[in-house]
Amino acid sequence: MNDDGPEQSAIKGKRLIAAAWQSTAVFLLVLLAGVVRLDLFGVAVVIVSVVMFALGVLLLAIAFALGIRRSRAEEISVAGLFLLQGSSPPVVRKVLITSVLTQLTAALVASGLRIYTEIAFAILAPTFVFGLASVWAGRYGSFPPRTSDSV
Repeated sequence: MNDDGPEQSAIKGKRLIAAAWQSTAVFLLVLLAGVVRLDLFGVAVVIVSVVMFALGVLLLAIAFALGIRRSRAEEISVAGLFLLQGSSPPVVRKVLITSVLTQLTAALVASGLRIYTEIAFAILAPTFVFGLASVWAGRYGSFPPRTSDSV
């Protein structure tokens, strides 16, 4: 008998979880460089932020499609698919949501420190990690089976 229990799900999607933290590290480095040396790294902040935003929108569309596909057999909730509420093990939810909140906090702080500059684009970047978390839920999340009386 396998005693992995809920931790089995934490192993699934390790690449998505790793990508979330790797992108957070890269984003924080570029953002810090942009705040310290706006003249040298301001454009890099814009490029990284816009690319992360575009990829995040694509990932959110993929997560939505995964949710639609799974909804034939399972009760998919918006909170479960996009916020990992009730669809993921606590460790996965903690790691992915912490990554989103870390990027969002860093973007808001940096934008506040460098008002009216290119750093304002940083607020777009957390969309990428939000998309990764949603794709994780769409692929690996656990949802209750659809009942016969649900439409």
